[in-house]
Amino acid sequence: MKMTQLHRGQFTLRNVTGMEFRGVSIDSRNIPEAYIFCALKGEHTDGHRFVSQALENGAVAALVNMEYAANAAKDESLIIVEDTYQGLIDMASLYTNELSMPILAITGSAGKTSTRRLISHILRSEMTVAETPRNFNNHIGLPISILQMSGDEDIAILEMGTAAIGEIRNLCKIATPDFGMITSIAHAHIGGFDSIDNVQKAKYELFDAVKENGTLFINHDDPRIANYPQDGRKRIAYGLENPADIRLKIHDIDKNGCYRLSIDNKIIQLKSSGKGAALNAVAAYAFTLTMGMNAQDIIAAIESYEPSSGRGKMEVWKGITLIDDTYNANPFSVKNAIDALRAMKTEKNKLMVFGDMLEMGVEARSSHEAIGDEAAKAGISHLFCYGRDSQFTVKTAKTRGIAFAEHFKTKKDLAESLFSAIKPGDIVLFKGSRGVAIEDIISIIKDM
Repeated sequence: MKMTQLHRGQFTLRNVTGMEFRGVSIDSRNIPEAYIFCALKGEHTDGHRFVSQALENGAVAALVNMEYAANAAKDESLIIVEDTYQGLIDMASLYTNELSMPILAITGSAGKTSTRRLISHILRSEMTVAETPRNFNNHIGLPISILQMSGDEDIAILEMGTAAIGEIRNLCKIATPDFGMITSIAHAHIGGFDSIDNVQKAKYELFDAVKENGTLFINHDDPRIANYPQDGRKRIAYGLENPADIRLKIHDIDKNGCYRLSIDNKIIQLKSSGKGAALNAVAAYAFTLTMGMNAQDIIAAIESYEPSSGRGKMEVWKGITLIDDTYNANPFSVKNAIDALRAMKTEKNKLMVFGDMLEMGVEARSSHEAIGDEAAKAGISHLFCYGRDSQFTVKTAKTRGIAFAEHFKTKKDLAESLFSAIKPGDIVLFKGSRGVAIEDIISIIKDM
């Protein structure tokens, strides 16, 4: 995008030429070539303090507010706006209007990141793909993702997150989707919604925003998604269990809890464990098939996909299977992870390290108690918990018959107890919200 194109928006340019820029960074220490630095004002720090550092580190210009510009050095290259958060959004919207590539927008209470990554993995065998990096799925991350696109890609796969009603609607104003997909609607970030019905309203905002000539991908195994009103736009239903336009059937589950799916007498062996991974696979299959890819090529790509760290990645360490599913947690995803552990086969013990599910609001206690119940039903022998609310998980687990269910105040204490309990042949599931960082415990036991 050329700097001079910003004249069409609400931007004032100072010492800025017509050169192109390739993206935007909010980290003054890390400025890739031809990037703009965006000075955002947060709770604890103000990015305007680091404008000079960013320009010295190679930023071609800085997006700043009027207050900073009034006192800035005369030779600084500045893009001046009233509010830099809105300026970042306006810049991305301006760029999106010039893009000709189709856009798939994905949201969901669970599965959105893994599905986005799997779809991108499959499509890359035949086309160039722009996708949301990492979890850049909010009002800051999405504009940054868009402004990093070259504009020459064949398709954009954008992930959209939400913690309140209205957020996805605003994200879709930045990039109006041609295709929309909701992976699941469940009790996640419930503290910002107050009810599951409000979660549904928030997720529906993505479908509402899809263009009139666009396509909605409907998970028919989730009744809240399947109940989205018919409105004349094209709908493609997918699923594992209920009748759908595209359905992958469950063939069986291997000893590691990984599903084998089937369609038209073809078997698809997944490398990620659990039903959630199977639902991600059928969603990706449905979309890429709709995009014109050959079914056999799609299956080969799905079978080659490896889960990333924190998203169900398995490794065998000293004869013990460790399942790193620590990236995030809500009641829906934790239950899926426990179900996957239940399906795994071992003659030894199944253990679980569980950290708090954050942002559960009024459901904090009851949701954590429910996990204790699920752990007991799955035959978990040892339950190690960390975080304020997981104490309720421990109490329920003990009443349900788990002999060893303990709550720990420090990760070090938990790791020491876990290390003394595990033996070759055991399987250990690690699960918790991102803010709890349960993956630290994996690192600690490996250093013992």
